[in-house]
Amino acid sequence: MRLFDVIPSNFFSILSSKNKEVYAMTLSVLYKSLETEEMSIKKADFLRVLKETATDLVMSLDLNDEDADDDALNNPTLPSKVAFILRRLEETGWIDIQIDNETFEENIILPSYSIKVLATLKEISAEQEAAYNSLVHSTYSELKLEDDEPDDLMYVTLLRAYENTKKLRIELVTLGHQIKIYQHRLSNLFTTNDVLANHFDDYKVRISDRLYHPLKTFDSVTRFKRPIMAILQKWLRDDKIRSMLVEQSLLWRKDRDHSNAEADLINKINFIQDMYEQLNTMINEIDQSHSEYTKSSASKIIYFNNNDKTIKGHLETIFKAYAKANADMNAGKGYKDLRYILSSMQESLLFHEQGYIDPDSITLPIVRQYREIGEPLPIVNNFEEAGDLIMQNFLDQTRNIFTDARVMEFMERAFGDSNILDVEEIPLLDYDAFILLILATLKRNDEDCFYEVDYDNNEHIISQGYVLPKLVFKRKEKAQ
Repeated sequence: MRLFDVIPSNFFSILSSKNKEVYAMTLSVLYKSLETEEMSIKKADFLRVLKETATDLVMSLDLNDEDADDDALNNPTLPSKVAFILRRLEETGWIDIQIDNETFEENIILPSYSIKVLATLKEISAEQEAAYNSLVHSTYSELKLEDDEPDDLMYVTLLRAYENTKKLRIELVTLGHQIKIYQHRLSNLFTTNDVLANHFDDYKVRISDRLYHPLKTFDSVTRFKRPIMAILQKWLRDDKIRSMLVEQSLLWRKDRDHSNAEADLINKINFIQDMYEQLNTMINEIDQSHSEYTKSSASKIIYFNNNDKTIKGHLETIFKAYAKANADMNAGKGYKDLRYILSSMQESLLFHEQGYIDPDSITLPIVRQYREIGEPLPIVNNFEEAGDLIMQNFLDQTRNIFTDARVMEFMERAFGDSNILDVEEIPLLDYDAFILLILATLKRNDEDCFYEVDYDNNEHIISQGYVLPKLVFKRKEKAQ
């Protein structure tokens, strides 16, 4: 079905008119009324709220280019303009007016497409405050609960996991595009303050802290992927559970064919599993985009801060000002003609040659010497920056020492020919071995990890001078 077979053809006309700010505010008030009212919105109450909350904006409504009647044009009062706005919403299909048969009061009712568009507009305008949707964790939690205690809502839980997986893919694609947009914006930033504000006040708040950080920590795909796929594979292979799901799906489907219901069930489970297999590739691309943007921001800040005050520095300042003016012109603001900037540059630049005289310069032959421009030494402004630099160097050295390959090699030596390994059997000859044991435990959920870890949170042992949890390591391919 085509879009304008569902909504009126002039549905979006109010948002493209010169009075779009007035109509946008009206739609915002309408959505708030929809959230607060139970089942109906009284027309009189809505008009009253509109008058009280946005008097100045409503009075700025220009009726000259609108399809207004003579009464509204000749008498542009607040009540007449508010009534005209409501009439325009009705004409464009945003609302309908219904009369109560008992009280004869007029009520505002909204079509389903109108409510969906209003919710979308609200979500866009409040994007910065929107909370993170923990789609991965919620999918795992619901599947785990249903797997432990099966009931009549198993199929509903599967449908929710299916929809959450589709939403997760869209969220990841959106996140990837948003990071690239911020990276593109860097080309139009010309001062250190602009870059810092763009990164810390905008990107860090709206993208990094709200979306990227949860994806890499408590809502990690790597952490929950294997448990989710294990539950779905169990449901698919267990004949009793699969039959239960098919019977439940027949109650929700219009098609009562048993074979079609079973095929649809298998397709949904396979879709979820295939999508979680593909998500790692998408997350790796997001990680790369995030790293490139962070490096680009840092490089641009360093460049601005290290810009010297020589002729080269002055020229770069002039070129940056010219580039900013050119960007403003392309964006429809600022200068419309850059020729006078070039003329001012030509008139203000005064080139001269600089030199100095020493005792040898007054003897023959005269030797002229010139000051060479060298690279200035970096200056550490305060002890906090020096501490950060030392800490970063320490982390880099530690990361290079305890690599993933070294952790896997350590565990291979510890296992030897065994398939099962108790923690007290692992030799801890030095402090490095203890660190490798900790890292080996943390990497149990990695895809390339060849072992699993079972442990009891309440039981501890003392081994080789260390207090350790009771851990049991098992080879994945050979574990019984």
